Amino acid sequence: MQEEGVTKFQLHWQAGDAPAPEFIRELESWRTRLRAIGGIGADPRRYGSIGFGNLSRRCPEGFWITGTQTGELASLGPQHYSLVERWDIDANTVWACGPVAPSSESMSHAALYDLRPDIHWVFHAHLPELWKRAAELDLPRTPADVEYGTPAMAAAVRDIARHARLPVLLSMTGHEDGILVAGQQADDCGETLLRAIARAS
Repeated sequence: MQEEGVTKFQLHWQAGDAPAPEFIRELESWRTRLRAIGGIGADPRRYGSIGFGNLSRRCPEGFWITGTQTGELASLGPQHYSLVERWDIDANTVWACGPVAPSSESMSHAALYDLRPDIHWVFHAHLPELWKRAAELDLPRTPADVEYGTPAMAAAVRDIARHARLPVLLSMTGHEDGILVAGQQADDCGETLLRAIARAS
């Protein structure tokens, strides 16, 4: 598997304002729950202690996403979020602003928001048991040779989500333990993920 946590797209980032605390409240609620089950975090036994997992929410200007390498933090404040304002998947380029640079997974989130206006939330967690049983559980899966954070992954995610019923849950086969869920409501995304984890247990 490829190295985790490395930004593979060209990033144009500039310092800017943080989101309003109330805008990230639901994101933080679900981040806390996913971190408690090991889907988000930083662990010396996994990926060389590199932080993993990220969440985002659509806004009129683009989408707010957890900042790069924030997985090790028990909780996040507005200062740990980045606003992705624009993206060009074919050119492998992201434009963002805010207190921190955006997650290395921003391109996959962007692909989903770009594809469907009814997607308002995207959660990305690292769940080994669910990822390993993705085929057995009949989860949609990206190709094994497609790496995270690349235009190829964005295209693969987009192909799965194009006609899927929301919330859509998928496995990122070429991204170790990577699971992605996207939908209209935060609770729909989170509960879909928890149900899938229960099935994999």
